[in-house]
Amino acid sequence: MALILSATIAFGQALSKDEIKAQKRQAKALMVVAKDAEKLITENPAAALDNVKACIESPLVNNDPYVWFIAAKSRKAIVEKENAARAAGAQIDMDKFYSNCSRLIFELEKCDSLDNAPDAKGKVAPKYAEFIKEGLYENRNQMYNGGSFYYNKGNYAESYNQFAKFVTLTDHHLLKDAITPAEKVYNVNAAYNAVLCGMRLEDYAKVLEFADIALADESKAGNIYRYKASAYEALGDTVKWVELLKDGVVKFPEDPFFYQTLIQHYDKAGDSSQLDKLADELIASNPANPLFVYLKGYIAQQKNDMDTAMEWYKKTLEIDPSYVNALRNVALSYVAKAQEYSTKQSSVKLDRAQIKKDKEVISGYFKEALPYFEKLRELVPEKKDLWLNGISQCYYNLNMQDKLKEIESLAQ
Repeated sequence: MALILSATIAFGQALSKDEIKAQKRQAKALMVVAKDAEKLITENPAAALDNVKACIESPLVNNDPYVWFIAAKSRKAIVEKENAARAAGAQIDMDKFYSNCSRLIFELEKCDSLDNAPDAKGKVAPKYAEFIKEGLYENRNQMYNGGSFYYNKGNYAESYNQFAKFVTLTDHHLLKDAITPAEKVYNVNAAYNAVLCGMRLEDYAKVLEFADIALADESKAGNIYRYKASAYEALGDTVKWVELLKDGVVKFPEDPFFYQTLIQHYDKAGDSSQLDKLADELIASNPANPLFVYLKGYIAQQKNDMDTAMEWYKKTLEIDPSYVNALRNVALSYVAKAQEYSTKQSSVKLDRAQIKKDKEVISGYFKEALPYFEKLRELVPEKKDLWLNGISQCYYNLNMQDKLKEIESLAQ
């Protein structure tokens, strides 16, 4: 073996006849090593694998599928031995175990690739298809388990590799018919986990690689859209990023992330007309959707056009009287008007008649706000941050002392 490994081959150079003969002898010797390794597998698979390494590292023979067959067969025996020990209750090195499973998949695929290469006459006559198929099928699930193992350890790069392999093996030509529809269901969750790894690694190409597969899980679709949006933004693809955000507004109308991000984007670009245009298009497509009407109010509010905002919020409530955000924003708008009016008058010297009139105007705003806050309290009593402070202001300014005492007790 030492003699074989010490030889230096100068590839890419013209070889003499003697050098060619020497290479042939070395290749023949290496194939003997591979055959001897095969004999060791049953008794000592680790030794067999160690011996065949010289063959898989040598360009003289590592394009022969037999070499990779021996490597895979040796490692498969190691994995099976470790699995048997684990089933019997023994503690094994799980990092090493999943590493072996991953390497076994690689060796099987390498063997398959070479096994399906045409010979000198252009014919393809695979010899190891059944062995490869069995090994891939048996160890595919370990890629999912390994992905979870490495994710929990914080090794997101290796976790991604294993989840990704679990998914891609579904389309392997030897496994297409072997993997049942029930087994393919797990692809979606594995793809989602691969996306999570990509986000952890801030490797956004990885995020996008499996995001569309993960979208099959409707319960996670909103998150996937967020991750895709983050990926396109990070990669500098503004066009796809904006398209995705617009699509997200339609598909996930209750998630403020999409329209809030669009608002920020267009505000930063000084192009709020694009957002107005989007809102108009959304309303035209579905005028009964309260979110799309609400969005018009929200846009106006960002421009500090409170009267227009209130108009659209009230239109939202005509469609859905229980629309929480519209209720709160209308109520807060009236409070803001009261405060604004009070601030303006406080700097002006007024007579008693004017003071009385101003008090009536301010009270009028709080009277308008109160039913909206009370409706909020009725709808979401547990979300005190949405109504408690506002309703207290209304009771105070309207001199509703009994109500004020009751509401103040809730703040304690």
